[in-house]
Amino acid sequence: MTTAIVSVLLFIFIIFVVGLLLPPKREFVKQAELRSSPQKVFEVVTDIKSQVSWRSDLKEIRIIDERTWMEIPSKGTPIVCRMKQKVENKLFEIEIIEPKNFSGYWIGTFEETKSGTNVTFKEVVEIQNPVFRILSWLFFDLNKTMDNYLINLKSKLEKS
Repeated sequence: MTTAIVSVLLFIFIIFVVGLLLPPKREFVKQAELRSSPQKVFEVVTDIKSQVSWRSDLKEIRIIDERTWMEIPSKGTPIVCRMKQKVENKLFEIEIIEPKNFSGYWIGTFEETKSGTNVTFKEVVEIQNPVFRILSWLFFDLNKTMDNYLINLKSKLEKS
């Protein structure tokens, strides 16, 4: 019995230490050339209500107020976001305000090119709790999430 308790405590301690060794901040940047005008891309990205119709990872969007909404994913924890800055056809910045176990922000920039729009999406997530930090590294692939967002966005723009 004592060996089992010591083993469990040792396992918890190792998870905690590994979590402490992982950096609290994770940053991901994706760029893409889209064959739509900056106005069209910006319109689609900033129309929060309609994102549920083209994003495969979303189950529902709940509008809280004109600057705040909740994204309810198909899998995972709902996330409450708030618009920080919106510069027409140039920049869209949001911050993550819930859940409380992590914080972060997302910035989209839109630059006109000869063939359409160059977009850059940057997402930064910071997790202070070492246990949640290790869980995020194991089960939350933000790189894949951003790739999926771009695939969905391209598909939506092609249909428009």
